Amino acid sequence: MAHFSRWAPVAGGILASLPISDALKGRKSLRCEAKQSLPVVVLGGGVMGLSTAWSLCRRGVKVELLDANHSEKGSWGETRIARVSYADPVMLRLARRSYELYEELKKEHREPLMCPTGCLDVGFDRRSLDGLAKTYEELGQSYERLSHRQVAERWPMLRLSDDYVEASVFCPAGDAVLASVVLEALKEQVQQLGGPAAYVESPVVSIDRAKKTVTTEDGKTIAYSKLVLAGGIWSNQILSLMGLPLLPLVTSVEQQTYYATPEGTEELFSAGKLPVVLEHNPSPEPEMKRRGGYMIPHVSNGVDGVKFGMHRQGPLMDHEDFPMVPGAFAAAQRYFACAGTRAERLWSQRWPEEEDSHLREETDAFARRILPDLSIDAWDRTDAVGGPRMDAFSHCVLCAKEGCFHEVDFFQGEKSELTMRCPYDQHLYADEDFVVGVHPEDPDIIVVCGFAGEGFKFGPAIGEMAATLVTGDSFAVPESVQRFRLNRPSLLLLS
Repeated sequence: MAHFSRWAPVAGGILASLPISDALKGRKSLRCEAKQSLPVVVLGGGVMGLSTAWSLCRRGVKVELLDANHSEKGSWGETRIARVSYADPVMLRLARRSYELYEELKKEHREPLMCPTGCLDVGFDRRSLDGLAKTYEELGQSYERLSHRQVAERWPMLRLSDDYVEASVFCPAGDAVLASVVLEALKEQVQQLGGPAAYVESPVVSIDRAKKTVTTEDGKTIAYSKLVLAGGIWSNQILSLMGLPLLPLVTSVEQQTYYATPEGTEELFSAGKLPVVLEHNPSPEPEMKRRGGYMIPHVSNGVDGVKFGMHRQGPLMDHEDFPMVPGAFAAAQRYFACAGTRAERLWSQRWPEEEDSHLREETDAFARRILPDLSIDAWDRTDAVGGPRMDAFSHCVLCAKEGCFHEVDFFQGEKSELTMRCPYDQHLYADEDFVVGVHPEDPDIIVVCGFAGEGFKFGPAIGEMAATLVTGDSFAVPESVQRFRLNRPSLLLLS
């Protein structure tokens, strides 16, 4: 097992004799440094970069955010999920802090950033759901254990597969995040607090760490006091540009599919009528990282249909734009769950534009397990008495009343309205924590990456954490500082 602590710290620097977390303690001068004339430069205008810039601006720190505006990026699209459903207490507290910051952002933006839904966790493994419920108990989080029958009574369109554990876990703290609205709200706040120059769309062409300057494609050179790298899937490319060692990152390309609703039932599949649903899938091999599926109901005035996706199941990119450390190729095949399901379709050498058949098969099967009315082959047009087929508990799918037989022409056309691709910046650390911390070879560089599709729910909290690493302030969830550091054990056997 390799450790990134083998990196040599800057000679004579404070990191030479102290762990990173200790090195940050007592650095009172950082607050003064942060308010000097040189700005903190943030690279990356996704949810992490914008959240970091927002948090710094709120502290009175001068910021310049640079965004290359790549077409391939993780922060885009209509909706994401916010939730506190983590069996790990640290992650649950981090999610709670993010919710608090979202509330503060909403007060400034004065428009909804989320659609309340609640979060329903379902799955095949009782231990996984029991662990979640246990953490809810320990941290005083409101939740319910629901049988399949209770789920169907509360949400008539949801009919859970008998393959699932007969006790799903529901938490009212769950929302469909309006992703593009959140990005716009953060950008507005950064420009309002930091001025129009605080957000610049221009690719970076060079970074001189000795001179502490960044040069953009349009010829502008910016001197920085600290530099925050929030480049998502482009993180290793930017580290290479800096002359710093690569991180154990691997890019995957995931897929979301919007499934059409039966005609006349659109409202029943909306965020006001359905929770977001998370499916806990067993890993193909015990040592492989977790995988799962998710469903986000339709949001008002949004994309038609219900959104389904599989978590960390997309093909991995073997592409020069996303360089990997030695050993990453073999390690990904051993530790990533997608390697146990995709077979020869695991690696891709070009950015895939077409629909991924493997991921489509996975979401088709998931849809059948929870919302069979969305699947073309899961609906019998009529029942024995000539009306629409009733569900297993004799509730009408339109009005949810027992014994009612509405005359409805149910959807029998294409299974989906829209399929989209989205990249994940995955990592090969031994844990499944994020990657946020001071770079071991340069204390003026803070790296924020490795979120694997989990970014939006934690964005404001991670941005605040990165800001405290710049200023030396304490963070609301201090345990995460040590856990997320860069120089922690990886699953790679490096030469």
